[in-house]
Amino acid sequence: MPKLTQEQLSDAEDAFRLFDKDSDGKIPIEELGKLIRVCGKNPSNKDVEKCSQEIDPSKLGYFTFSQLTSILESKTFVADNEQRVRECFKIFDRDGTGYAPLTEIRYALVNLGTGSDNLSSEQADEIFKSAETDDSGNLNYSMFVNFLMPSKF
Repeated sequence: MPKLTQEQLSDAEDAFRLFDKDSDGKIPIEELGKLIRVCGKNPSNKDVEKCSQEIDPSKLGYFTFSQLTSILESKTFVADNEQRVRECFKIFDRDGTGYAPLTEIRYALVNLGTGSDNLSSEQADEIFKSAETDDSGNLNYSMFVNFLMPSKF
C-alpha cells in the first residue's frame, strides 16, 4: 500500500479542514465522496458507498482524517480516468478550442446534479483557485485536468 507523500498529506489535510466546518475532527459520512474527489480521486458513487461502509460499519455517521488517509493510500478507483474527465469538460467547450467558461463549469458543480454530489461554493472556489484562465475567463481544461489528475494520489 503506497504511502502519501508529505505534499499529498498536506493537501489532504487542507481539504479535510475545509470540510470540517465545526473543527471537531469529524466529517459527515455523506461528504466522503466529495472529499475524496477534492483530493484528486474520481470514485463512482458505488465506490463511495463501499468506502463509507468500510470506514463506518457501525453507522456512526462520520469519518476522521486518519480514515480518509487510509482510503487515499489504499484505494484505486476505476473511474480515475483522465480521458473521462476531459470528456466532461468538453461539454462546456462549444467551439472545440480546448477552453471552457470557468463560470459555467463552477455553476454546474455547485448547482446541478443530485444534491449530495454538488459542491459548496467554497469547495468549488478551492478547486479552481489555482486554475489559469485566459482574458475571457475561459479555462484550458486539458491543462487543468493534468493539474487535477497527475499521479498524485
